[in-house]
Amino acid sequence: MHKNHTKKHIAIVVQNLHNGGAERMAANLSAELAKYYEVYLIVFDAADAIYPYGGKLIDLKVPPLQEGSVPQRVWNSLSRIRKLRYLKKRLKIDATISHMDGANLVNILSDMGDRRISVYHSMPSFETTDAFADRMLQRAIGHCSDRYLVVSGPALQDMHRNFGVPLDKLQCIYNFVDIPKAHQMMAEALPQETVDFYQRHDKVIVHAGRLIPLKAQQRLIRILGGFRAQGKNVSLVLLGEGEERGKLEECVRKTGVEDHVLMPGEVRNPFPYFKHADVFALCSVYEGLPMVLIEALACGCPVVSLDMPSGAREILAPDTDVTQTAQEIEYAKYGILTPPYREVPQDSAENAEAERTDTWAEGKLARALEEMLYRQEIRQKYLSSCAEAAAAFSEERIIAQWRELIEG
Repeated sequence: MHKNHTKKHIAIVVQNLHNGGAERMAANLSAELAKYYEVYLIVFDAADAIYPYGGKLIDLKVPPLQEGSVPQRVWNSLSRIRKLRYLKKRLKIDATISHMDGANLVNILSDMGDRRISVYHSMPSFETTDAFADRMLQRAIGHCSDRYLVVSGPALQDMHRNFGVPLDKLQCIYNFVDIPKAHQMMAEALPQETVDFYQRHDKVIVHAGRLIPLKAQQRLIRILGGFRAQGKNVSLVLLGEGEERGKLEECVRKTGVEDHVLMPGEVRNPFPYFKHADVFALCSVYEGLPMVLIEALACGCPVVSLDMPSGAREILAPDTDVTQTAQEIEYAKYGILTPPYREVPQDSAENAEAERTDTWAEGKLARALEEMLYRQEIRQKYLSSCAEAAAAFSEERIIAQWRELIEG
């Protein structure tokens, strides 16, 4: 494809602009790359978009099918490929950056001589539902992309060892935070009802993420119940929306903490919630590179996280081996890590032991949160290191790597 423009034309392809960390990262990337290139943010379905972006937004208006036959789903995918091929040709795209499997497939199947860069935002082995099919899918994306990016060291190793993606196709580029923008946004006022909620409680724990099973927010609700039973005036703010809302609300009712949990849904600007909280807690089964941890640190909010596979250790304990796992409470360089929960199928013969192990792991997480909230020497140590921790993921550092990749 002949191109005669002076500025490179970059397409960024993503499913939507409202549904999670990968989508938010795509929006953030568009804003930063638009400072250097002609950027087109191409979205399969831009309805309900809430994330700020840069460049020109193009809505393909081909949302995912919630229900439909195999032929209908195939037609849906072919429509996306056809529209993206047309746009690549018309806009004279030099490089296309796609995020997550659906967009990655459309990207590699709409080759128009552009440099195709696919991005995977999670830990592939934990996303697998059909081992053979998923292995073939990731291998195909890896082979057909000019570069396959992951967002953490463990994810890179996993993609190579367990999915057969060649190392010469793989590269790790971390997610980033626009720190000056975060500081600007965290100065915005919270809704008055949220201000009242914060003021009614001595301590506030905040969490942000989709309300889906792998985020496991019920763990924090149970821990809050324990704190309230001890007479501690602690509350919990859960930012995000998703399929588990009903179950989490039921967990709140059963735990008896209705007046002490705030669930405002998806919010346009989470940064003031982080700024005014006492600790950010992450309790996921797994992550890719949890951007919310970096964002909380950028807002000066100390963090406690399970040492789940991938992500948290690279942020909070960057000088350690990313393959190791906390066996006890670990007072890492930039935050507290606690042992991950043990997950086994509900009908497993090991389930009783798993329940005891989960209770043990939950106790460690609760203890770490209590220490971050109430032990001033620990709290001050981590408050003073927030800025340094976030700086490793600044937009200047990470965008320099993106520009090198695009120019290469």
